Amino acid sequence: MANTPSRVTTVTKVTCTPQLSLSALSTAATDKEIIGKQSRWVHPHLIESIDPIKGRQLRASQDIPAGTCILIDCPYAIIPVVDNPVTNEGLLCSNRACNRALRAPASRVVCSKSCLSDVAWCSTTCRDSNMAYHNFECNWLKRYAVPIRKKWGEYIFGMSWVIVRLLASQHVERITRLEDEEVRPMHEWKCDWRGVESLCGSVDSWSHEQVRSWTLLVKKYLQKSAVLPHDMTPDQVLHLICQEEANSFGLYPRETGIYPCPEPPIDRGEQYAAAVYPIAAMANHSCIPNMMHKPDESGRMIFTASQDILAGQECCISYFDLTEHINLTSRREHLRKSFRFTCQCHRCASEAPAQNSSDWSAMPLMEL
Repeated sequence: MANTPSRVTTVTKVTCTPQLSLSALSTAATDKEIIGKQSRWVHPHLIESIDPIKGRQLRASQDIPAGTCILIDCPYAIIPVVDNPVTNEGLLCSNRACNRALRAPASRVVCSKSCLSDVAWCSTTCRDSNMAYHNFECNWLKRYAVPIRKKWGEYIFGMSWVIVRLLASQHVERITRLEDEEVRPMHEWKCDWRGVESLCGSVDSWSHEQVRSWTLLVKKYLQKSAVLPHDMTPDQVLHLICQEEANSFGLYPRETGIYPCPEPPIDRGEQYAAAVYPIAAMANHSCIPNMMHKPDESGRMIFTASQDILAGQECCISYFDLTEHINLTSRREHLRKSFRFTCQCHRCASEAPAQNSSDWSAMPLMEL
């Protein structure tokens, strides 16, 4: 009998929280209240634009003062990143609408099938409301988590798990839309599967060796099957990996992108999760970012203006911890190795000898 996940009708609906209007913003008291009340929020002066070289980008349509909350985005897929999930107090609740740290290991609610020690919930309520997502991944985790970790290592397992959770979110989103007779208006910000499909990334952005390795991974573990009942072809799954690798965020306990760096330097801490955010992924990199970002206790990624942003300026973040890569050589080497482009931000261009300048890659990648 095929181990096909059962269809569960109790699901968390994927919706986009509409932007506040300008008038609403003026009466919205403080950024603290905005952050506390909104599940997903985009500042009215933040717009999407297209650059012929960089592609999609975030830009200010009007002046945005320093300290302003600019964007709050929710993860479309998120996984914990911990060394010992059984005892680690930073393990996250597996309900993607919760994501709170499970500080008391003894009180965790675990999977009845014991699929993976990394999977746990903070309450039976979170577990029950999350079962549509978890039923999709449970058999896959039980069968493949250990083999992938043993043969391919922790990083590839984490990447594969993010892919599975992306597919789970797509699966539940499709069920929700089929069962929901209400016609919901399309939102200008794509925060559902359409947003994932819009992410940059393709096989042309990676080396032949890397693409060949991922192709084998898809063939062995991520193809459509009774254990993983999605509707994508192997080539589509491979493309999704390229998109995920180009756009996933690492979650850290402190802000990324504070510039100038404080003295003495304070790094952003140890990574505890990884996630894909459909809107936040549009932010490009600068070594002198005008936005900093930090996840909150629910896994939402919050962008804040770190300096005054003038109308027409691009809104950029740093893809790495600026306290770790300080000089031009270190920054560019890290970006070439990890994100496959040569940075030509104002800081790098001003520090670089003219003969060493090169074009910015058409597809900026992010570790974040």
